[in-house]
Amino acid sequence: MEYQFRQEVLTAKKAAMGEMFNLAKENLKPGDKLINFASGHPSTEVFQDEFIKKYMNLAMEEAGKDLFQYGAHAGYMPLRESFIEFTNQRGDVVKQEDDLIVTYGATEAIFLVASAMVTAGDKVIVEVPSYINAIKAFQVLGIEIIGVHLEEDGVNLDELECAMKRGAKLFYTIPNFGNPSGVTMSVPKRKAVYELALKYQTLIVEDNTYGELRYCGKRVPNIKEFDIEGAVVYVGSVSKWMAPAMRVGFMVADREFIKRIIPIKAVSTNGVTSIIQYALWRMFEENDMYGQIQKICDVYGKKLSLMERCMDEYFPECVKHTFPDGGMYIWVTMPEGTDVTEFCKESAARLHIPITPGNGFCVVEPEKCTGMRFNFVKESMEDIEYGIAEVGKLMWQYV
Repeated sequence: MEYQFRQEVLTAKKAAMGEMFNLAKENLKPGDKLINFASGHPSTEVFQDEFIKKYMNLAMEEAGKDLFQYGAHAGYMPLRESFIEFTNQRGDVVKQEDDLIVTYGATEAIFLVASAMVTAGDKVIVEVPSYINAIKAFQVLGIEIIGVHLEEDGVNLDELECAMKRGAKLFYTIPNFGNPSGVTMSVPKRKAVYELALKYQTLIVEDNTYGELRYCGKRVPNIKEFDIEGAVVYVGSVSKWMAPAMRVGFMVADREFIKRIIPIKAVSTNGVTSIIQYALWRMFEENDMYGQIQKICDVYGKKLSLMERCMDEYFPECVKHTFPDGGMYIWVTMPEGTDVTEFCKESAARLHIPITPGNGFCVVEPEKCTGMRFNFVKESMEDIEYGIAEVGKLMWQYV
């Protein structure tokens, strides 16, 4: 049979991080070590496996027959209430007129919003660079993507306003420790972004997947905390600080918006596994989850400081990098004209150190991108220092 795939499906590509990792594995010889800076994964070092097993076992022991049935599309109500309490513990995110639903990770929440709000040919705005799976989701839906560049304190407001004037339906942003940039949007810019959204009636999708992973500096209010008009959809996840395999995220939005989203979820993933939701609810009920997260931050903060110091020591002076206050990634920029894809391929094949080239994160002139994403949390302190030193040596051949 000849399959008639949509053009957006035919042109969809695999993420470069996997390509670089496979290239490194293919060239490994006995005794070689693979140091994966390309990964999008958290470190297994911080997985509290016994803690998770305790509550998974507890869920199985306490589960009545109903927990083996299909669950509510919006999620297990006690967990939804726990998420609301947790999210509002440090700021007024979920307001009286809002509601929260449980999603299959943050990515499903993003896809649900796009599916509900945007049709093929409509416009959405993303930062440059931005989360590659959000970009791919918009591309698969046939949406026109407008890129606005990031500055040291967040999105370029002039570019953002120009994009909104073009009638964009939504603006997707990662204001805390962006993936892949590591950039955090300043408070003045958050307020300005919100005001622009109201002026041009552009929905903000605020992805705060990394927001709990702060290692230095003061907490910054989320854009949703300024929202009194229902202009912001807030997305969160436990994947980066609990375990990705749990596949649990959540979406906060105006109650009327959520009512429209639930029927779409009913025909996508239906609902997140009830047993996992129950286990998470018990965790939240019995523990200080911010205390659990702080254990992870203590480990990751040391790794961030080490990678930054090593980059400053071993990279050529003409190579620049961001200085995140949290999250998982550092964005490194080579001089203009550098072929970063070729550089990353050589690093993977020869050094066995995969790095993610930045082209796929950029919707504006991706062929000119000289940036790369480094994951600073996944590898050990020893491997971070060795790996960055080796990558630095290779860089001198390209600058």
